[in-house]
Amino acid sequence: MKLKELANILGGQGSCPEDVEISGASGVRDAGEGQITFIAGLQNLKDLEGSRAAAALVPLDTPVMHLPLVRVKNPRLAFARVLEIFYVKPYCSSGISDRTVIGRDVVLGSDLSLHPCAVIADGAKIGDRVTLYPGVYVGSGSIIGDDSVIYPNVSIGERVTIGQRVIIHAGTEIGSDGFGFVTEGGRHHKIPQVGGVIIEDDVEIGGNCSIDRATLGNTIIKKGTKLDNQVHVAHNVTIGEHCLLAGQAGVAGSSTLGDYVVLAGQAGVSDHTIVGDRAMAGGKAVIVRDVEAGQIVAGFNAMPLRTWLKVQAVLPKLPELKKNIAELQKQVEDLKARASGT
Repeated sequence: MKLKELANILGGQGSCPEDVEISGASGVRDAGEGQITFIAGLQNLKDLEGSRAAAALVPLDTPVMHLPLVRVKNPRLAFARVLEIFYVKPYCSSGISDRTVIGRDVVLGSDLSLHPCAVIADGAKIGDRVTLYPGVYVGSGSIIGDDSVIYPNVSIGERVTIGQRVIIHAGTEIGSDGFGFVTEGGRHHKIPQVGGVIIEDDVEIGGNCSIDRATLGNTIIKKGTKLDNQVHVAHNVTIGEHCLLAGQAGVAGSSTLGDYVVLAGQAGVSDHTIVGDRAMAGGKAVIVRDVEAGQIVAGFNAMPLRTWLKVQAVLPKLPELKKNIAELQKQVEDLKARASGT
């Protein structure tokens, strides 16, 4: 594709020589002949100085450089679109394999790609242009919306509703029983988990995640939310719109996350906790009480970020502080002894 044509697609600005041909994309350090690259901000300008790329996507206020520049509002987003243009193949139905197992009263949409050893239980409904890779199980009465992609060995239990354009990566389990037990007489008695799971449109779920069905009602993940690998969502949890949960984050039962919440890697939310809109939790943060909208928390237990930073600054000084306190205590005791002697 000519650079000028690509710039027009991206809505970019800048001089684009007619003879510049773009055949692919790469990172700024690896880009070579015919490839376009990007920088996220002006602080990365030095990375372009020695680049062999054919062109670069850059912020709007970038000065002229030795290579052709396409100035855009959000270079990272523009680069993502370039990757989609050059590397993502348009959907093409592969049909229904004769080794797909399809139960009774199943409703199938059009232009499907159902691979060998996928299993669709009784009463399930599969939308248009859905892809089920080998080893996928879809439980009875479950629904998968149009244009969704379910990668190998994903298990979807009964009465699970999955929206449109949902991506679920390999090994994930949706609709497993919630962790609900009552202890009596020295034994743990299971509480039947009879609720469901609702995954709304444009959600992406990483590999080896576990999303439990509700005890009653539904566990809900709202539209646009993205889950990294190995995330656990417990029963009756509600996760708001456009949240980001990084690897190994966990949300305990009956908790609620607002919209645009970010949980960094290994962050945990205790049960029956509310995390407000646009709140953020640092890596390994443990949230045991409600978090206000927009607040940034970190640490164990999680606390306001400024407080946590002050605590981290003090920690290396604790041995010295302990020694100073011991000396002060000795001085106080000496003063008390002298006072009592007089």
